Amino acid sequence: MNNLDQTLRCIHSIRTFTDSPYELIFVDNGSTDGSVAWLSQQPDVSLIANRTNKGFAAACNQGAALATGDHILLLNNDTIVSHRWLSVMLQCLHSNERIGIVGPKSNFVLPMQKIPADVSNEGQYHMFAQGFNRHNPSLWQDLTALSGFCMLLRKNTWISHGGFDELFGVGGYEDIDLGYRVLKSGLFLRLAGDAFVYHEGNRSFNANAIDTYGVAAVNRRNFIRKWGFNPERLILNHDPVFLPDRFASPHPHHAPLTPDLPSGWYGLADDGCVYRVERGYKRPVHSYDTFQSMNLSLDRVGRCGSALLHSLPTGIPIDLGNFPQGYPDVFIARDPGGGLHGVGYGIRYPIRNEASIQAIGLRAEEYIPVSYKQIWSLPEGWPLQGNVWEEHELYDHLLYRGPNGGLYYSEGQRLRPIVWEATLDRFGWNKNRAVIIPKSLFLRTPIGFPIH
Repeated sequence: MNNLDQTLRCIHSIRTFTDSPYELIFVDNGSTDGSVAWLSQQPDVSLIANRTNKGFAAACNQGAALATGDHILLLNNDTIVSHRWLSVMLQCLHSNERIGIVGPKSNFVLPMQKIPADVSNEGQYHMFAQGFNRHNPSLWQDLTALSGFCMLLRKNTWISHGGFDELFGVGGYEDIDLGYRVLKSGLFLRLAGDAFVYHEGNRSFNANAIDTYGVAAVNRRNFIRKWGFNPERLILNHDPVFLPDRFASPHPHHAPLTPDLPSGWYGLADDGCVYRVERGYKRPVHSYDTFQSMNLSLDRVGRCGSALLHSLPTGIPIDLGNFPQGYPDVFIARDPGGGLHGVGYGIRYPIRNEASIQAIGLRAEEYIPVSYKQIWSLPEGWPLQGNVWEEHELYDHLLYRGPNGGLYYSEGQRLRPIVWEATLDRFGWNKNRAVIIPKSLFLRTPIGFPIH
């Protein structure tokens, strides 16, 4: 939209460097800079000219509906393609029938697709691509998210998954949403690490004074409401449990198969050793100094009995000298400057408003100290602020009280009913710490197996 110079550059690169048969379909979202007039004069361009900005998702759906080939490649107009770009991506896609979507490396893209490259001008980019864009399956990688700036898939995959969800409006997270639906159907998202496409990034948003942060905030919230977990878990980390043919519980991607022992609590063995139980393992707390440094208290340690703990395999010890492997899956971190961060599954979420986290049952005084080097080594997710109930996944390993008055324990973005209050002492839980969960969130959160 209103970036004719970018469109001219993009089309020129497509015409020059595309080495596979193709058709060009452009969808213009209400440009007023002459883009429509120029595009309508191009004999190799099929044009859809919207009078208003229908949004990225809707425009892509319009263009895909017009496509006549067996493949669909979505490409932003603020891109430049180069040597062998399309043939390399097609080789990746057709290497296996279970590959759903393929995306390239780039300079401005999701973290897992990004590589440093000297592409400060177009000439340098083409020189770089001449050597980079060469068929090399050893550089392919299965990811849990691919950017929609350049996305290749079979047309039947696009149709069977319904294209982009137009809930995401102007743009943002529609690509993450489609990728997740493809993963859920048992297909893979594959990074063609042997292809590089230059991307300027956010050109249409900036040129048309669209509030990038505000749009992202709304669509991130839409993603969480739809799927029940933070999209950063797909974007910032490589969690193989999201991939096809994998299973783990508790995990938002998988419904539990059996009423397993809950995760995320501390238990005391008869010999005085304290363990943290996570994902079916008991993790010994390294020392009493570790116990104190974690701001733990004995009232948070369950009296579950040694027999239960001895039945579990031993996992990685809780050891604050081993970051991040020696830390809990989910915890509050405090940096040397007093800054607080919610850390969950390898991602840090800066806490901007302490009152916000108190509302969901987190207690700042139960922080674990970390160094700046440690906390900055983790990828940064969306800050915890405002209405955390709506802007963050349901926080794991906390006790909640439902609108029906019942007690529930959160894990894997599910709520597990507490059958008897006598159970609480077994796991070190206190009903007085239970926070009332909003009814709307309660109704859309899956209910897990009861805890007896």
